Amino acid sequence: MSIWNDLTWIEGIRSHFLSIFFDTISLAGYPTFLILFISFGYFYWSPSRFSRVAMMLFISGLINAFLKDFFQDARPAIELMLDPKVGTSYGWPSGHSQIAVTLWGLLAYELKNKWATVGAITIIILIAFSRMYLGVHDLGDVFAGLIIGGIILLIWHYAVINNWYESLSKKSWLMLILIFQLILYILYPSHEDHELSIWFLGVMTGWFIGASNINVISNPVKKLLTSIFAILIVFFLLIVITKIESGIGTAGLFGFITSYCLGMTFSILVTWVIPRFLRLARLAS
Repeated sequence: MSIWNDLTWIEGIRSHFLSIFFDTISLAGYPTFLILFISFGYFYWSPSRFSRVAMMLFISGLINAFLKDFFQDARPAIELMLDPKVGTSYGWPSGHSQIAVTLWGLLAYELKNKWATVGAITIIILIAFSRMYLGVHDLGDVFAGLIIGGIILLIWHYAVINNWYESLSKKSWLMLILIFQLILYILYPSHEDHELSIWFLGVMTGWFIGASNINVISNPVKKLLTSIFAILIVFFLLIVITKIESGIGTAGLFGFITSYCLGMTFSILVTWVIPRFLRLARLAS
């Protein structure tokens, strides 16, 4: 067994405190946290910046899901695992590590601040290590996730310096997103209990369609409270819409369309409807 997939060393450093700490850190890589975080950033900081972050997360998440189901690499031995939330998903590459680089690396890139960069690197390292500590990924999984996340950021950098985004209209970008999704759906290595999330595709499209400018009231305390109120609504919508989807089922063409439309509905409610509500309540402009 090589250093890339040997996790036996992790048992020697485990403790009750560290297990709680790294389990908490690891929550930052799961969908619920990510959706609430980018929603909070959308309302509190910058809709345009966090719409870019959201698109990067969607693309990175889809790439990671494709690679996992294509290579079907087994996770470490079950007796080492402390995180039951992984379910039946595969190991290589680590989604938490890849998403951490994509999210926090992009924020550091956007902010261009020394302390933001130091903070981003610290968070990335902690999240990546947490996956090994919890026994759900080996070093090879984590390293691959970090590298793939870095490649995605590098592509983003070249897109920015070459003005790729500005060179196309919003309708053209929407067409590219739909073509990307269609190709991914056709090529996706689906097998039992491992299918592409159609709901997630709908969320991606809906976020792009609904993204709008919003300036939450400038008073710092009111701005924070308004943003927290907004993400509480987002959390409620997330629960309701995912419950509706699970109740309807996703089999066949009807299930495909329903799941996709529910995902779109969720994102449009977050990015377009809630901002209009805040404007009507004079909490934003």
